[in-house]
Amino acid sequence: MFTYIKTSVLTLLLISSMSLHGTENHHELTHSESDQNIIQLMQVTGLKHALDSFPQEIRSQLKQHKIGNPGAALSEEESGLLLSQFEADKIHNTLKQHLNRELDSDTLTTLLNMHNDPVMKRIIGAEITASSEDMQKEMTAFVADLNHQPPTEKRTQLMQQLDRTSMSTESVISIVEMLMLGMSELMMAREGTNNDNNRQQMQTIVTRTTQLIEDELRQQIIMSMHYIYRDFSDEEIAYYTEQLKRDESRHFTRAAIEGIGIVIFDAFKHGIDQLLLLRNARSA
Repeated sequence: MFTYIKTSVLTLLLISSMSLHGTENHHELTHSESDQNIIQLMQVTGLKHALDSFPQEIRSQLKQHKIGNPGAALSEEESGLLLSQFEADKIHNTLKQHLNRELDSDTLTTLLNMHNDPVMKRIIGAEITASSEDMQKEMTAFVADLNHQPPTEKRTQLMQQLDRTSMSTESVISIVEMLMLGMSELMMAREGTNNDNNRQQMQTIVTRTTQLIEDELRQQIIMSMHYIYRDFSDEEIAYYTEQLKRDESRHFTRAAIEGIGIVIFDAFKHGIDQLLLLRNARSA
């Protein structure tokens, strides 16, 4: 369900949704049962795997900022303080709490039961495998070959529909915006320029930037989908897409996207607080 597509723009989170099967189970879960089920859901959907690479993504962002603006770059100590806010236990717990609030017992049980579907198991496995370094290199070569041997029109339409139904491009744009805004908030706090006017200007810049890259990004994601789902038939892709239209699946996708936004926001907020404490202590 959750996988990474590396492009020239960023290490991107390609967020697909999930196929579902109905259930007649209406029992209420205890808080402990719900926690365990949320943890299991994060694992089997690939969401945990996606979150685990956040520190690497932040390191990449810090490195890019250092190259582009050496004078405003964070020190190694400051970078370490920020990265510590993206430790696995912290971000997993933040997202777990959010999903616990958003998913009722019936929806959660349905989402877990869904993984008995053999097609869904294979799809999630393919998505996770595609995020490895070796597979990323293979994907680049595969996508390049598509320019010489393009897929059929039917296959392309299936991938386009899958992208729309799963909100993959929209999800990536949302996460890219959160990362950009988090980095800008960090730098404004460090430079003492974090006021509403600067914040609004940065929001405008980020929105315009993502609007400019959206079409290219969508095309990159669709091309990458051709690689990720290369071993699945048209019928399996069509089946998968139909499952994504279910209400429970859409609800979980929205909740997960919102939760990842909260993870990013909270981590940057606490990181900024720690950096300001460090700066104030040094200037005292």
